[in-house]
Amino acid sequence: MADWSTLLNQFHWLRPLWLLLIPVAVLLTLWLLRHPQHGSHWKKIIDPALLPYLLQQGAGARQRWPVVLLGLALVLTSLALAGPAWEKLPQPIHKREDATVILLDLSPSMEAQDLQPSRLVRARLKLTDLLKQRREGVTALVVYAGEAHTVTPLTDDTATIINLLPALSPDVMPLRGSNTEMAVERGLQLLLDAGHTEGELLLVTDGVATDALDSVRRLLPSSVRLSILGVGTTEGAPIPLANGGFAKNHLGNMVLAKLNSTDLAELAVSSGGRFTPLTPDDRDLQLLSRKPTPLQSETRQLQREFDTWLDRGPWLLLPLLPLMLLAFRRGWLLALFPLMLFPGEPAQAGVWQDLWQTPDQQASELLQAGDNAAAAEKFERPDWKATAQYRAGNYAEAAKLLEQDHSAGGHYNRGNALAKSGDLPGALEAYDQALQLNPALEDAAANRQQVEALLQQQQQQQQQNQNSQGQQNDPQQNQQQSGDSSQNQQGQESQDGQQQSSQQSSSGQSSSGEQGDSRQQGEAGDEQQRQANSPGDAEEKSDGRKPESQAQEAGQQTEDNGEQQNASQAAGQPQDKQNTGDESPQQGVEGMASEDDGLSDEERQTMEQMLRRIPDDPSGLLRNKFEYQYRQRRQAYQQGTWEPPENNAAQRW
Repeated sequence: MADWSTLLNQFHWLRPLWLLLIPVAVLLTLWLLRHPQHGSHWKKIIDPALLPYLLQQGAGARQRWPVVLLGLALVLTSLALAGPAWEKLPQPIHKREDATVILLDLSPSMEAQDLQPSRLVRARLKLTDLLKQRREGVTALVVYAGEAHTVTPLTDDTATIINLLPALSPDVMPLRGSNTEMAVERGLQLLLDAGHTEGELLLVTDGVATDALDSVRRLLPSSVRLSILGVGTTEGAPIPLANGGFAKNHLGNMVLAKLNSTDLAELAVSSGGRFTPLTPDDRDLQLLSRKPTPLQSETRQLQREFDTWLDRGPWLLLPLLPLMLLAFRRGWLLALFPLMLFPGEPAQAGVWQDLWQTPDQQASELLQAGDNAAAAEKFERPDWKATAQYRAGNYAEAAKLLEQDHSAGGHYNRGNALAKSGDLPGALEAYDQALQLNPALEDAAANRQQVEALLQQQQQQQQQNQNSQGQQNDPQQNQQQSGDSSQNQQGQESQDGQQQSSQQSSSGQSSSGEQGDSRQQGEAGDEQQRQANSPGDAEEKSDGRKPESQAQEAGQQTEDNGEQQNASQAAGQPQDKQNTGDESPQQGVEGMASEDDGLSDEERQTMEQMLRRIPDDPSGLLRNKFEYQYRQRRQAYQQGTWEPPENNAAQRW
């Protein structure tokens, strides 16, 4: 009885409007029964008085049952369409996922103040706006300086990332520098660990070292694009140090960190992404939020589930099958016999798949699975085939396929393919055609500016190469003037790096000759060089961290298994302080007083004063987390299970 009562309480119709078809079916059945069509054709040629004597008796009664069956079929159909339901079933949630990994630069140059109040503060505010606008997809956050560290893995909880942004600064990083390559590797690993075959890396930085540009290009697969948000100005600004003063190079000159938009734009375009400088409004976010490639409707099953009503309507269609048999007319099957005489087509391997999915649908699944080459062969539509060829890295083939599309979007996509294939003049022509058809196509205008900048840069490099070849005719003269040329060619790639390795200087974060042994107050250049060359012995910090984090390393003299245990203990102490500091002093005193009810008022006041003296350091947890990871890597380096990138990242600003 309990089951029947539960069934009656939960019974309802999922689509109740279909029940309105039942009165229509009943009225139609009654009308057909009251107005039989038997003998209607004979009435036209036979007198109505003679008609009852000429027709067989009982024929009208025999023709009533098809009308009744028709009415019954209509009623069952309306009930099935209404969707009777009384049972719930758990169903997994499928949600569209757009995987994005944010790579935030925490190098010392991000403290420059050419953007007020600083580059880092403006970058954190811009990321906050970006995360608030993301309503779908998953996001991860990676920060990097001398090494890269994961703040949060891929998650749809953007509020957590927003809460952690204010605590991020160069002070929380164990090693100073700018290791862009390691940050890209870490971002790709996060995508791979989460099962994503494609995604986007958003690099928020004020510059990438010249020797790191080629390394980043080699690391990026064709299915992952790199977009860059440039922070800073082309005029640049000095780099403030934690202990006062500004950063200087080994010659004693002040280092100016400038935003090299040309290199960053070239790096973004080469991976299919976008570059935009940080703007006061939302134009940069609008540009970064638009996806340049189609067919990115990847869905992923989440761990969460929800209950859905089980539709029992299809079961009501089973009684209609016997009714369909009763509607059988003799001689219909004989009409199908000639079809059996035609020979069938030769069987193919994919005939079974073709029965259920079109080739384009099969190719779309292959594309989402990451098999771009197979998808390109399977697609029949030229535009979709071009997309698969583009993702497979066959940019020239994609451009040929897109020649058939004469729309503004087709010219725009063809320009992207030509730019990736290296045909920059052809890409400019394609962008011009797209803008002629649709002048409001902002993506085409932005990409055209970037490609035009790349062409100008190539011309400048060709002129520089010609000038450098003329200067290399006299090696001795070049060797004598190496000191002057290293000072006049700041920010350019050195052609005489092997002869002038002791005279190179840097103009910013994008210089390939940057040695990074700038003398800070209280720091020695040889100590930084020793720290960068032997990471296993790098126990002292060169970034001017707070004395609290330096005191945690006291008493650690070796890096064995015991050191790892000490590191975990050292990482646990500031965590307790952090949890205590997050609470207000009054809450802490009340909690302590509830445990020690015997305390006097003076003792409680003393305890409250002691609690207020605990420093409120929101970044302490992250600092110690990164510190622990840093020591683990040093230990893995000594054991031979991990090799740091040999890129002198710790010497970059």
